[in-house]
Amino acid sequence: VPDPGWADAQTVFANGIFPANLMDRRRDKIKLSADWQPNEKLSLQFGVETGRDRYESPSVYGVRRTGMDQFTLDGTYAINDSWNLTGYASYGRQELDQARPGAAFMAFDNTSTMVGLGVTGRVSSKIDIGGNLSFLNDKSAYSQTLDAPADLGSAALLAATGGLPDITFRQAQLKLFGKYTIDKQSAVRVDFIYQRTKWNDWAWGYNGTPFVYSDGTTVNYKTQQNVGFLGVAYTRRWQ
Repeated sequence: VPDPGWADAQTVFANGIFPANLMDRRRDKIKLSADWQPNEKLSLQFGVETGRDRYESPSVYGVRRTGMDQFTLDGTYAINDSWNLTGYASYGRQELDQARPGAAFMAFDNTSTMVGLGVTGRVSSKIDIGGNLSFLNDKSAYSQTLDAPADLGSAALLAATGGLPDITFRQAQLKLFGKYTIDKQSAVRVDFIYQRTKWNDWAWGYNGTPFVYSDGTTVNYKTQQNVGFLGVAYTRRWQ
């Protein structure tokens, strides 16, 4: 006699949403890197990385596929024995495809671009200075589609709203430092960091309207924030 609970278990497995860590996963990944020094002053480093994960479970819902791509470029140029220029650029992409109840499919796509330029130098035998200016642009897109069995209400809602809006995060950052060597065992270092950030996230608010919970509590945030930091450190070494 079949177990009467077996049919319920099959239904749970077929319609359950399993966490990614409880699903079978196959990963394929490739990473390449190269160093190139065309002359004594210039040094370049390249990096490329790509990977794909595929998930399997008894359920028709949940994560089905994830992927990532990363491209990096770093360079150093020696102006002279005391001064160096540094620069870097990177581009990364992550994607996640999942099937959801209601015959809905969602593709999460995140792209991130970062560039930076810096300089370091020695003013004298005791004074070192340097700085770095960088910019980050991060974007998360939520592409939503419906399968043929989706109900008319879900189709009308998606057509009217266009789905979830994008989330963007942009940050410009300036770093400056100065180091004074007192003697062979001690030194003083001053660091200054300034960040200017602009972002939007519909989980906190949308078009100036704060998020509202069912009890009337609201959550809001500043779309633009400026942060400054000044630090002084004294270092002492015993040898």
